[in-house]
Amino acid sequence: MAVQTRAQLDTKSNTVKSETAPSANTAARVGGLLEDFADSVTLNSERGLMTLIVDAPVTFATDSGNDIQLEVTMNEAETLGDVFQSSDYRIKYIGTVSAKIRVAALLSFAGINNREYIFYIAKNDNVIAQSACANTTQGTHTHPAFSEAFLKADPNDEFSIYVYANVSDNITIRNLTFSAFTI
Repeated sequence: MAVQTRAQLDTKSNTVKSETAPSANTAARVGGLLEDFADSVTLNSERGLMTLIVDAPVTFATDSGNDIQLEVTMNEAETLGDVFQSSDYRIKYIGTVSAKIRVAALLSFAGINNREYIFYIAKNDNVIAQSACANTTQGTHTHPAFSEAFLKADPNDEFSIYVYANVSDNITIRNLTFSAFTI
């Protein structure tokens, strides 16, 4: 079926609703209208998913009082569609139109006892404050962190993870899942 405008779909829908002749609105005819509607909605929206992972411990140096990009090599774990591409620690939206997306990071890390660490999602190297996940460590064992942002992506926007620490030190990322998908 072909992509159609809202006016074309409304005209077809009104015709189907108003016909009263026996067998006028067959399953095939109504089904064709639904297919036209589905194609028109789906093809006008970008669809995709990309997930990057760190599945072995990696050490990362923080910088006291500064937000810095988490630059650790991540591997592609899952990709659906062709609207995202990755480079080591970034996910880039390469769709042709703007899209609503969700970007999320779920990780476990170990750092120095009684230190504050804040993880953020960033768009084009601008930290999204609402995505902040603050964690003051209690011990040197592994701690969880989760950060997410719902936002609009324009073609060529890049997403990454930033870390703030109140001390310059090393943290160990035990595992990490970083994903972006259209909604």
